[in-house]
Amino acid sequence: MLSSEIPLTIEQQFRVERACRKIDECNDVESLKQLSKALIVTAARERAFSRVVMDRLKE
Repeated sequence: MLSSEIPLTIEQQFRVERACRKIDECNDVESLKQLSKALIVTAARERAFSRVVMDRLKE
């Protein structure tokens, strides 16, 4: 199953929508750069966490 196929909860959908609106409202390139970097780090940490959980389930 691809991560794009995993459904978001209603709360997650609202959070995504709120974040997207915040990005759309931002005109500061430096702020957008910082946000992009933070999102990349967060996504990498979530993937690492998922990998650890899956490894532990296999034990």
